[in-house]
Amino acid sequence: MTDSTTAIVLAAGAGSRFGGGKLLAEIGGRPLLQHVLDAVAEAGITDVVVVLGAEAAAVEAAVTWRGERRVVNPAPDRGLASSLQVGFDAVSQEAGGVLVALGDQPLVSASVIRALLDAPLLDGRAVVVPAYDDEGHGRNPVLIRRPAFALVAETAGDRGLGPVLEAHPELVAEVPVNGENPDVDTGPDLARAIEASWAARVRANREQVDRIREVPDGTDFYAPVNSLFRADPTRTDDPVLDALLRLVLPGDRWLDVGAGAGRFALPIARALDPDGGSVVALDASPSMLESLREIAEDYAIENVETVEARWPPADARGARQYDADVGLIAHVGYDVEDIGTFLDAFETASGRSCVAVLMSRVPASAADPFWPPVHDQARVPLPALPDFLELLRARGRTPETVRIPIEPRRFESRKMVEGFVRRQLWIDPSGPKERRFQAALDELAEEGPDGWTIRGREASDVGVVTWSPPHGGDGS
Repeated sequence: MTDSTTAIVLAAGAGSRFGGGKLLAEIGGRPLLQHVLDAVAEAGITDVVVVLGAEAAAVEAAVTWRGERRVVNPAPDRGLASSLQVGFDAVSQEAGGVLVALGDQPLVSASVIRALLDAPLLDGRAVVVPAYDDEGHGRNPVLIRRPAFALVAETAGDRGLGPVLEAHPELVAEVPVNGENPDVDTGPDLARAIEASWAARVRANREQVDRIREVPDGTDFYAPVNSLFRADPTRTDDPVLDALLRLVLPGDRWLDVGAGAGRFALPIARALDPDGGSVVALDASPSMLESLREIAEDYAIENVETVEARWPPADARGARQYDADVGLIAHVGYDVEDIGTFLDAFETASGRSCVAVLMSRVPASAADPFWPPVHDQARVPLPALPDFLELLRARGRTPETVRIPIEPRRFESRKMVEGFVRRQLWIDPSGPKERRFQAALDELAEEGPDGWTIRGREASDVGVVTWSPPHGGDGS
């Protein structure tokens, strides 16, 4: 019934518990309200009424509109019900149903909206609500079909339709749906919503791989390509390393989570050695750590302890055992689904400072130009530096960022390009996509005076982010 359905998006609240400006707070670079409007549009509803309040001018300027009709509630302090009634006044007589969505629920999905629209009318139940996996996420959005329009006149106060639907259970049909749809009323709510959005993107990225993969990852994903991650610990031409070395204090103990082959752990250890400092290099890849140990031996770097483990530890005690002055993550976290727990443990392990080195687009995105010609689809992007900064601020941190422009990644040979990209495509060398892959290499791998690059990759930069762990690093 999409064609005869109008959507009303309620966006007139003052957001006093949030401190104002709630609907303009961002997730993934888009205001909360934009997420809701985008979901409504994706679900196929074209007639949309947005009810605005005192912040109407700011919202008008910040949102990308598709032709949604905007109306202003002159008295939003009278509660949600007043906005609902203002919205219904703008609904045409031809509408067969009205979908009521809340502007502060940015995780609402188009699939849930479509499930409501597709629900059959049974036993006179003219109101359709979602039943989420987690019952704590309420029953929004709500689809009201014309026979139940009169219920809107019964609403009052700030709970909107809730009490009315409770009083008329015989009119309500529930549709089981997946996911969650929390309100964002406070700063911690925003942080949880960003974490949930981050997790959804990581899952979508992983599920895409599971759909197309022709080969398994193996026990050590990086074993075939760990040579790409080796670096000279005495190098002096790395501006990211220079930024990290400026953070080193005499006698420091650093924890490098996801240290890999020691690209940063080893030169930091060299800088710390004269004053008795040290580095703990933690990584889940045995081959990466073996490379790190080989390089450390070659350069007589002895103040590095390697730990083969995944992060985070099982509990806070496991994080505290590292007793680091500075925690470092470099190009780690992009694909971590439970990013909140990851950061809690990271902050717990870090006494004075937390440091993250992240790109505005994930390093693996260098292979993205190969996805359309090989897999007939674009790569689902993972969260990266802008999302990380959003999350830190929502968690109440005050990050400082040094942005460093970087040149496109260069490879010593076409063979190295092939090895790197193949790991990001999960294709079988003897499978049907191999020919397409080789043709894409011919098209996209370019040789220049300084090595090989990949044509068509989007520009990126690196951010060196520093922030103070809360309460001495207890993760609270």
